[in-house]
Amino acid sequence: MRTVRIGVVGCGEVAQRVYLPEFHRLNDKATLVAVCDHVEERARAAQQRFGARTYYTDLDRFLRESNAEIVVNLTPHKAHMPVSVAALEAGRHVYTEKPLAQSVDDATQLIETARAYHVKLACAPVILLLPTAQRWRHLLREGVIGDVMFARAQLLAPPIWDDFPLDHVWYYAAGSGPLMDVGVYALTALTGLFGPALRVSAMAGTIMSEHVISNGPAAGRRFRNEVADSVHLHLDFGHFFATFDVSWCVQASRNETLEVYGAHGTLSGDPTYANTPIHIFRPGSGWTMDEPTSCLLRSDDWFQGVTHLVDCVLHDTDPIPSATHARHVLDIMLTALRSAQEGRALALQTTFQLPMTTP
Repeated sequence: MRTVRIGVVGCGEVAQRVYLPEFHRLNDKATLVAVCDHVEERARAAQQRFGARTYYTDLDRFLRESNAEIVVNLTPHKAHMPVSVAALEAGRHVYTEKPLAQSVDDATQLIETARAYHVKLACAPVILLLPTAQRWRHLLREGVIGDVMFARAQLLAPPIWDDFPLDHVWYYAAGSGPLMDVGVYALTALTGLFGPALRVSAMAGTIMSEHVISNGPAAGRRFRNEVADSVHLHLDFGHFFATFDVSWCVQASRNETLEVYGAHGTLSGDPTYANTPIHIFRPGSGWTMDEPTSCLLRSDDWFQGVTHLVDCVLHDTDPIPSATHARHVLDIMLTALRSAQEGRALALQTTFQLPMTTP
């Protein structure tokens, strides 16, 4: 079997904490040939630490000179679309972090570009690749809780984390925020379990207009919040409704990420992580627990998306974390924010096909 050549664009925290340390798991299937970052110090450090053959600070030169077949796009949110489209037009397969783009039209352009250049485009998150989500899908297909009546999801977190770096304030700039950054996980899980939604309505607002970094090198620095930090949305799946709450104004919560309520029981747990149990309620037997059986090294195994795309390239198969699914989730998020502004339910523009099988 031949070896696939991979290049990484964006050498920030996510690249150096989550992705690059896991490249050893590819064994002989793929090799890291180049890294690229506009900050030379970061690019050089990543190249030296993780054994890439070379580094670049210019994307055009990276695409022109490196022989990477797959480009892993780990840039900030607003750079996802321009980096991905440049790589696709250069004939490279692309795995991009979420969100796929900043608009549905841009997401569609990426999908059409990948099709025109006969390359593959996959997008985080990797929910449908995780054993936990696969087990959720199996239980629902088997009718363990009967017909679905309602679903409720939430992702709640503190406003800033420990040692929050000053160069991460873009998380609170236009085009980011909790819905685009972490809401994508729960919405990918909901649509991954039940298929495309039809309509969305939402309320959204900025609860905390300013933040102060409490510790770390930037302690005491203040910055403005430019995004809705709390969003409550409703989804219409045609045969049932779901709600989703996402906020960066919550210190802690004891609620599960997702609960699905059926005619004959309830599923409760977190399908967005690999090694989490599923709590199952059925009348007469009460609550039982379906223990995880996966042996993944990390519960947040984001690198699995890169591994999967390597296999898709080697075997010429379609990626399961598809760009059409990612575009639909982006459609939900952007339409939800517009619904909050207009004060009415809005139809979604996009749809997608769930994969018939999972790995």
